[in-house]
Amino acid sequence: MATAQSPGTGIAFGIAQPRRLRKIARTHAVLTRYAEQNRLLKTDIPHDNYRELMLLDEFLTNHIQQDGLCNVQCMLLWTEWVRIFLRHTHRFPVMILEDELRQAITNHLGIEIADDDTRGPVYPGIRFVP
Repeated sequence: MATAQSPGTGIAFGIAQPRRLRKIARTHAVLTRYAEQNRLLKTDIPHDNYRELMLLDEFLTNHIQQDGLCNVQCMLLWTEWVRIFLRHTHRFPVMILEDELRQAITNHLGIEIADDDTRGPVYPGIRFVP
């Protein structure tokens, strides 16, 4: 007799798997936060694009820091986002393209894009951490 398993239980005995439950809760929290804060998610997100949002959240928290002295080129952050995404998924981002990334960064950090005469558009007051 087969029984349906909830996403947070083990296959053999229905034992709770804390790591999997934390991952499911984190996915839901990230989606809820971006659905509320960003206007780029106006429609329901297909299951295949959950990972893209998770990688975006990791990119924003691990690789971007506020620093009053530095300015980062918008194009640099875009190329680094694509490079990190390709490394993890072996495909090009579908949901978070250049304009969506700019909107996510400006909403996440509460900054506006500035125009530098020599480097073009930059994010003032932040730095990229490899």
